[in-house]
Amino acid sequence: MSSNSILSATAHVVQEQILPLVPKVWKQQFQFGLQTLGLQAFTSANSNARTSGLPKGTAENKMSRLLHNKKLPNTLTKMTAELSNLTEASIVNVDHSDFNGLVALVFAAQTKKGRALPIFLQTAYSGKLSKKDDAPKRTQALRFCYESQEERNKEIDRTISTLLEFRSTLAFWPKLVFDRGFGSQAIVELLDAEKAIFYIRMKAGRYAEIGGNPVQLKTLAKKDSIVTLYGLQLRVVRSPKNGKNDEPWYILTNDMKRSRTKVVRIYYHRFEIEEIFRDMKSIVGVGKTRLNKPLSLKILLWFILLGVLLLYRSGLEALGSELWTKLKPKGHKKRISWFRMLFELRQQEINQLAFGSLGLLGWGEKC
Repeated sequence: MSSNSILSATAHVVQEQILPLVPKVWKQQFQFGLQTLGLQAFTSANSNARTSGLPKGTAENKMSRLLHNKKLPNTLTKMTAELSNLTEASIVNVDHSDFNGLVALVFAAQTKKGRALPIFLQTAYSGKLSKKDDAPKRTQALRFCYESQEERNKEIDRTISTLLEFRSTLAFWPKLVFDRGFGSQAIVELLDAEKAIFYIRMKAGRYAEIGGNPVQLKTLAKKDSIVTLYGLQLRVVRSPKNGKNDEPWYILTNDMKRSRTKVVRIYYHRFEIEEIFRDMKSIVGVGKTRLNKPLSLKILLWFILLGVLLLYRSGLEALGSELWTKLKPKGHKKRISWFRMLFELRQQEINQLAFGSLGLLGWGEKC
């Protein structure tokens, strides 16, 4: 392997930055989870467990215990918070993603490099499930659990609870960016009362007040206006129309300092969270999981999140600034996802270790 080996950098980051944060009581279970779930494609819980090299029954039992460990997420939460190096100046995107009947509310730090870094999450049963009587049994069971969940705790309450948990974990608020669907009165009032800077995309037809008169956001005369919404003095910034969507963004914020251009740019990088969701589902394969419990999904995603963070740190350690130049090689029109590139570089090195000494790499070049 070369001096800029991803595998060597990964081992170094794990030994120097991650393992020292793991409590001794969880060390073996954590190492098992990172090995089987953190940086490899997800097939199924049991299939991934068997890649550990342990006997089949032992591996599967160990995976079952891992995915049902109610205390482990708190440790993973604290570890990721320490590894993320967030500050009050950091910008964090917040969004939901569905995972085959379950849903995760994920917080991911903007990198301005096309993919956000997931750093925090909470899971629940998804409401996007068929209500039909002839739906598959699994769907019906998950739907029943979702309805029971809603009776105990509405989605808006869970979102607020997760926001407060996130703040408690960090002990401060970074700047938060949300898509449409998060602009409820309860969320806006909470964030403004907490003096947390937020940027929320609102629907064009949403009403606010100017001078005591109701006005739809899409009819605002100025591109940058002060409005009253939920009894609060807030700012609405309208973006320029972009090429893919004729409708501009209407960004509600309590940030009164940054320029309109800066506010629009901050919201523009919100799409990094959607891109990392896409990579996690298509490259890692976590989108096809058929886990039935939010806790199991939470633990699985925590290890995948740690894997993403680990790969990012390893890429910077191995390649430095060269990492970003590699994302768009000469002659290529499209920029490559840094996660995809590093994931594939890592796999190349694994293949080199497995087959390189046998002379099998490049065996078909003479054909």
